[in-house]
Amino acid sequence: MLRPGGRIAFYTIFIPQGLAERDYRRAARVGAPGVTSWRREQPALLRAAGFSNVSQTDVTPEYLRLLRAWTEARERHAAGLREADGEAAFAEKQRENRARLAAIEAGLLRRCLLVAERGH
Repeated sequence: MLRPGGRIAFYTIFIPQGLAERDYRRAARVGAPGVTSWRREQPALLRAAGFSNVSQTDVTPEYLRLLRAWTEARERHAAGLREADGEAAFAEKQRENRARLAAIEAGLLRRCLLVAERGH
């Protein structure tokens, strides 16, 4: 439980506002587990939950670079990962990562750092 005046900070991957319904469905399909698919903005949800001093920092470009590097590293170490995880699991993870990369590049997913303070 967060005490009054306490702060919370977390990263979230979410579907941005204003997408066409088709793009929204695509983003929801390829999003990472736990992707926020609410149709309200994250800061508004925090305020509705009683938080104040909400700030949101877009870290999508950094996340894109990280996910791209992670996917490329998995490819470089494919032989060992296939042996450890199995061919099907390795292939599925790479497909998921590539789909997320494409969705981020298309503007269908964003990642932000949110910081908020619990009201008194």
